[in-house]
Amino acid sequence: MSLDQVVLVTGCSSGVGLHTAVQLAQKGYTVIASMRDLKKRDALDQLAAKVGVELQVLALDVESGTSITAAVEKIINQYQKIDVLINNAGAGHLNALEAMTDAEIARTFEINFFGAIRCIRAVLPHMRQAQKGHVISVSSVGGIVGQPFNEVYCAAKFALEGLVESLAVYMEPFFGIKFTLIEPAGIKSDFFKNATEINKPAPSALDAVYASALKTYLDTVEKRGSFEKYAQTSEEVAAVIVNTVVHRPADLRVLTSPVAKAFTHEKTGGDPSGCILQQKVRTGLLGL
Repeated sequence: MSLDQVVLVTGCSSGVGLHTAVQLAQKGYTVIASMRDLKKRDALDQLAAKVGVELQVLALDVESGTSITAAVEKIINQYQKIDVLINNAGAGHLNALEAMTDAEIARTFEINFFGAIRCIRAVLPHMRQAQKGHVISVSSVGGIVGQPFNEVYCAAKFALEGLVESLAVYMEPFFGIKFTLIEPAGIKSDFFKNATEINKPAPSALDAVYASALKTYLDTVEKRGSFEKYAQTSEEVAAVIVNTVVHRPADLRVLTSPVAKAFTHEKTGGDPSGCILQQKVRTGLLGL
């Protein structure tokens, strides 16, 4: 089966990106599964072989404009187009703002926000020329609701939400390019573990200052059994992304589970898809 659709996915070495790439390949899409370090491709290759699909694996570091440009040029040279971009690459950092270094803050934004900007800017000229395309960016409920000890990560996702909401207003009506935000709650993957352990190699004096509050937060999360009871698997979130690619719903934002919808209800309950506000902005600022 061939759908003649070329999809570029970032962050495919594990988790949601890995499963999104494989599930899309199963649907018949031409999938370019990218990752920063190709030495970490084994899990992707093994799953693809297990389910009997082929996909192209490409080096792409979202922190490097040069890397992104090279990857996109290679895809365009080979396929003459990119129909769908899935900005999946992301990284958390669980720590108090005061205890984070400038480098840690910058890297959180580099991966979660500026990486998406770089990828979007790289594909837009080709999508504009084709007058069609779909840019899907994996955000989070943390892009809607600020959460303790996740303030910098949430800030980066808030920024991503603002970027995509703004682009979506005019890119689809004028250029045929649709933008979608994917907003999971917890995901059963290494993401949370990595976020909680990332500051361990370089402890600071401020760790003791915030230790009690951080312990309260982590204990509360554990007591609620948040991840065991409520988190989705990477495969489940990937299935939502794939459904968004296949059916291209009108929604600007796609909350991936009932838990995500309940957690954000006070902010999004009146317009969970974002379509009402999007149309209001289009009418008020563009006369559409």
